[in-house]
Amino acid sequence: MTAAHGTIGDGVLLFRDTFCAATNHELASAGPVRRLAALADQRLRFPHRGELRVRPDSLELGTWRRLAPTDITRVTRGYVPGYGRLAAGGVRGGFPSFGAIRDAGAPLLLDLPNGESIVLLIGFRPLSGLTRNHAALAALRRFAGSSN
Repeated sequence: MTAAHGTIGDGVLLFRDTFCAATNHELASAGPVRRLAALADQRLRFPHRGELRVRPDSLELGTWRRLAPTDITRVTRGYVPGYGRLAAGGVRGGFPSFGAIRDAGAPLLLDLPNGESIVLLIGFRPLSGLTRNHAALAALRRFAGSSN
C-alpha cells in the first residue's frame, strides 16, 4: 500500500497500509507454541491485524485502537525483548535482521503516556520479511508531533 494524500470519506488520509500489532505485554506473554509458529510467519506473534490509517487527528489501527496525537509520547524503531532480531529473521535465517541491513526488520514502537508500548509491523511481507516501517516512521512521527 502507499502513502496517500487527499480526501477519503471522513477526512484527509495521510498514510495507509496494513499492520500487525501487539503490546509489549502481549509479546512477552506469548506462549511457546505461538512463538514457535511465529518462526514460520511473524504475523502470528501479533494478535492485532488490519489496516492502519493516519489522519491529521487520528491513528486508526483497524478496529483494535484509535489514537489521537496526544496519546503517543514517542515513536521509535527498534527491537524489544518480545520481538528481537532472531524472531524477526524467522525461518528465513538472518535476512533481514543481521548484516548491513540488520534493522530492516525492526518494528515501530509507539510509547503511550500510561507506560505501555505498541509494537507495529507495517506492510509486512511474509516471504521476504520486509516491512514498510521506515516509510511509516516518518508519517507517524509527523502525526505524533502535531500535538506539540
